[in-house]
Parts: sequence; C-alpha cells; structure tokens
Amino acid sequence: MIWRAERPLTGRDVLWLLLGFFALIIVVNGIFVVLALNSFSGVSTENAYRQGLAYNQTLQAAARQKALGWSARLMAEPRISGGEAALTVRLADADGGPLDGLAVTGEMRRPAHDRADIALRFEALGKGQYRARVHPAEAGQWDLSVLATGAAETRFRWEKRLWLE
Repeated sequence: MIWRAERPLTGRDVLWLLLGFFALIIVVNGIFVVLALNSFSGVSTENAYRQGLAYNQTLQAAARQKALGWSARLMAEPRISGGEAALTVRLADADGGPLDGLAVTGEMRRPAHDRADIALRFEALGKGQYRARVHPAEAGQWDLSVLATGAAETRFRWEKRLWLE
C-alpha cells in the first residue's frame, strides 16, 4: 500500500521540513565537534618544531645507543592488585650480562590522551633488575618509557606498550 497524505504538502510544509533537516544536521555536527575537542587535543608532541631542529642529535643518540648493544626486558606483564602494579625491568649488556649501578627512571602514558601520565622511579634489585611500583588510575593500555643513565653520560632509552589488567 502506498502512503497517501490526507492533504497535499504546501510550500510552508516543505520549508519547515528543510529547516528541520538542516537544524538536525547542525545539532549532530555540533555534538561531534564537542566530543572531538574534549577527547583529543590534536597535539601529540610538545615543541615539535624545536625537536625537529634537534633531529640530527636524536639520530646520533640512537646510533650511540645501538652501539652499546644493551637490551631491556619486562620480566612479567603487570597486573593491578589492590590498586598497585609492579613493573620489573631487566637490563643487560651486549653479552647478556646484567647491568647494575644505573639510575633508572621512567614514565607511563596512555596512548589516547595525556591526562593520566605517571612518573616512575625504579629501585635496583640486583642482577640487572629494577622495579617500580605504580598506582595507575585505571586498567588498560599504557606506553612504558624507561631511561637508564650510567657512568660517562651513557644513556639507554627503551619503550614498550603494555596492557594492565
């Protein structure tokens, strides 16, 4: 059965339908704009221009780190128990021997936003192992960044994405 109007559409009816349609589009687009602006600022790197100017130094630092041959490994995927997670990282030299006596710091960041960044301070456990205790705001995906500094300004940076349960 074909739908039939009881009265024909007038010019005024068409005008109201068009105005209602465009008003709906404007409201929905406004909601999307507000959600987009509140969920991600669009800035992924602070001072991107200055970092770009220092790109050659970044490449040199990466080459020095590669020449060291050091490696890092997360000992176990962390789980949140009682609101706390423990991160244990093992640092080894080029021959696989443990690296002790380093100053190790780090940071945990959420990949989607920067509102929950957590600074980490690792304590030495011996045998190349360093542990940090952290109280994350919530479970989920995190980016772990570890910086180990040794004698003579030797620096080693390691990054890993982890999932906290």
